[in-house]
Amino acid sequence: MQDLENNASQAVKTNKNGRAAASYTLLLLTLVYTFNVVDRFILGILLPQIKQEMVLNDSLLGLLTGAAFAIFYATLGMPIARLADRFSRKNIIAICLTIFSVMTALCGLASSFLWLFLARVGVGIGEAGTMPAAASMVADLYDKKKRSSAMAIMSVGANIGLLIGFIVGGYVAANHGWRAAFMVIGLPGVILAAIIVYTMQEPERGAADNLDKNDDSAVPSFKQCLGFLSSQKSFLLMNASFALMIATSTGALAWVPSFLNRSHGMAVDQVGLALGLIIGIGGIFGTVVIGGFLSDLLAKRDLRWGVWIGAFGAGIMAIGYTLMIMAPTGQTALIAFLIPGILGIYFQGPLMALLQAVSPVKMRATSIAIALFITNLLGLGLGPLIIGALSDFLNPTYGDASLQMALFFIPVTLIIAIFVFFAASRPLNSDIMRAEAYQD
Repeated sequence: MQDLENNASQAVKTNKNGRAAASYTLLLLTLVYTFNVVDRFILGILLPQIKQEMVLNDSLLGLLTGAAFAIFYATLGMPIARLADRFSRKNIIAICLTIFSVMTALCGLASSFLWLFLARVGVGIGEAGTMPAAASMVADLYDKKKRSSAMAIMSVGANIGLLIGFIVGGYVAANHGWRAAFMVIGLPGVILAAIIVYTMQEPERGAADNLDKNDDSAVPSFKQCLGFLSSQKSFLLMNASFALMIATSTGALAWVPSFLNRSHGMAVDQVGLALGLIIGIGGIFGTVVIGGFLSDLLAKRDLRWGVWIGAFGAGIMAIGYTLMIMAPTGQTALIAFLIPGILGIYFQGPLMALLQAVSPVKMRATSIAIALFITNLLGLGLGPLIIGALSDFLNPTYGDASLQMALFFIPVTLIIAIFVFFAASRPLNSDIMRAEAYQD
């Protein structure tokens, strides 16, 4: 009897230690994503100063915020993810974190458009390896019933990152210039990389799915991964909806600060404070409560709620952005922005969880890399660029209001996303069964 009690006590202690380790790892991964987003989107709040100093048109600014980063971020994500499916994911994350942090700081030393462009390319190269490895680790720490919440918690890093980037970046830029802002934001990531190397534990692959820990079967080749995942209709459609949502969110983050500055005369630090508070604090509610807990709660009834929530949210955001664009004053524009600002990236947690669900365990890092390649090349790469190009194209007709008119790209794209979300829900359950059967 005493032995049974001792065994039970030891099991409880082991379970608590496991939960604590998982929580600590999730915290570090959330911080990684925070630095990832800070370094990626700090440029948006600095564009007005960079435009003035370097005398650049909106197309070139859109190239800096989008394609310069996205091309390498998307393409290098796949080979790095292949390494993450084979080797230490925490070491890959630490190396990539160091690279993009240093490259962000180097943006502050840029003396020309070419230098700034190449430094942004370096940021994209560094950030390429963090999310596939991080998503794979989260999937090994939490089972399907808790995975959306875990992914949503990690996604909160984006809200925190935007809060820090817009407020701190806006304040430093207003008082010390845009170059100092890049340096202040970039360098702390190197410290986090060291903490990860020495304190993070690597989870066992497939542990949360109760797979055989001694399974030594080979990791599927990239050709096998691509062949299987491309046959999953829901995987393709969720990526399409993901790309459309990313195009709208990155387009807004890149150009809404400039819109408020040009159309409503708001100063860079004023814009940074307002947007940072809305996205950073309000966005946490949307990301965690709507994209995480509500999604997991509804998923207990039907996993398709993960994409249905995406569709409903896209419709609400389209209304919010339309009201913001048409607002007569900066204050009313910010009030309207509360709607998309709170929802923000609510879709990311459920979508990433479902992308993992339709992927066999040993393809998970690769599946996220493929997803990021599609969504970022099309969404992150084209969203800011299209809005900037539209602004330049409309300038002869609308003058200073050209950027305002170009921003209608966002609600139109969100309406298209609604239909793609609903299409993705149809084959979802059968695709999850196929992924589970593949690994049996």
